[in-house]
Amino acid sequence: MPRICFILVAGLDQKLAAGAGGALADFFHRGTIEPVLPAVTSTMQATLTTGKTPAGHGIVCNGLYTQDSPALHGLLDDDSFPEFRRQISFWEQSNKLLQAPRFWAGKPLRTAMLFWQQSMPDAADIVLTPKPEHTPDGKTVSSCFSRPRDLYSRLTAKLGAFPLHHYWGPMASLPSSQWIINAAMEVWRHDPVDLQLVYVPHLDYNLQRLGPDHPAVAKDAADVAALLAPLVEMVRSDGGIPMIAGDYGMNAVSQTIFPNQALRDAGLLKTRPDNDGKLLIDFVASRAVAMVDHQIAYVYCAPDAVEQTHKALRDLAGVGTIAQSVEEQSRLGLNTPRAGQLVVLSKSDAWFAHDWWHNDSEKPLWQFSVDIHRKPGYDPRELFFDPARKCIAQDAKLVKGSHGVITADPEKLPVLLSDIALPATSTPATAIAAWLADQV
Repeated sequence: MPRICFILVAGLDQKLAAGAGGALADFFHRGTIEPVLPAVTSTMQATLTTGKTPAGHGIVCNGLYTQDSPALHGLLDDDSFPEFRRQISFWEQSNKLLQAPRFWAGKPLRTAMLFWQQSMPDAADIVLTPKPEHTPDGKTVSSCFSRPRDLYSRLTAKLGAFPLHHYWGPMASLPSSQWIINAAMEVWRHDPVDLQLVYVPHLDYNLQRLGPDHPAVAKDAADVAALLAPLVEMVRSDGGIPMIAGDYGMNAVSQTIFPNQALRDAGLLKTRPDNDGKLLIDFVASRAVAMVDHQIAYVYCAPDAVEQTHKALRDLAGVGTIAQSVEEQSRLGLNTPRAGQLVVLSKSDAWFAHDWWHNDSEKPLWQFSVDIHRKPGYDPRELFFDPARKCIAQDAKLVKGSHGVITADPEKLPVLLSDIALPATSTPATAIAAWLADQV
């Protein structure tokens, strides 16, 4: 069977792909993917590689509520901020966090996962993923975990170090995607596998900063198409099959929801001072806490506080659906203990922020910096720099795009491009794993 290179481009929906041209224009199959809920990075990647909904694979978003799950603590990366990771932890990389096997498990296939989530240490024969080093003085040094161990050193000898600060934060931009694509070409050429999975992040940045309708986003799509062209050409010239897919469509947003502020005001979320006198969540004393990720919030509360928590959240501006019963959560594909007692979806034009403070004097100092492991939620404000205050911007209104909620707009569906036909024009995300398994 021919080798397959499956390239996942963050935020590449049908509309953006249609206008990008270049490497995205010349494919035999042009279809879409029906995403699972929530349509966020880690969840979609787990679904594409297991064929399961979040209820089946357990990756309910980019974070995990770990406070009441000591069994998870041994799977967390304790190299940095272990106290925080054992409460709520985002961007954990252990493959053992998945509760379902990847579709290639137990099969005689050589696989590669480049910048895919939950790939460490051995989800594939070849693994490459960011693993920054945190120094005692608070600096972050770019590095990557790789399998085999010498892969990253071989790549840096040719490509230089991975440009971490262009991968996330105010400087997030094209160089990180360029490095990833160059690395993918090196792996394809020198470490042949049957299936190579590559993640390209670039579109995500301005989609969130500027919103999906901003003219700059169309240019970003054209830039990504140009970057992908050499990799696509290489795969085809070797007799392989290139595939390009999106993971979600971005929604324009104009309002922010602060569920933890509402829980605090209702007396359900309790705080405690840190060493600087700032306020942290007191997870032991709290009766309800929300873990937020883009357009979804998972609320973990004491059994006798569920109704009070529901009441505190239901009338917040921007809140759409609250799923409480097993039946309600099952309809969303989220009936798993990892999803908590309440699953809250925003309306399509809103997103959730993790804030529980009411003013700057209460904020932990890390809120003013790029800090993806101490914040109990995904924070898109890290894409903005406030030059006046010389810190990460604090104004939630700056964020113009978010995702997770699936709209009825067909142009917002993630695109799926392939050199060979798929059974239907629109393919459920849960069906991609089985289809790929039949091809390799």
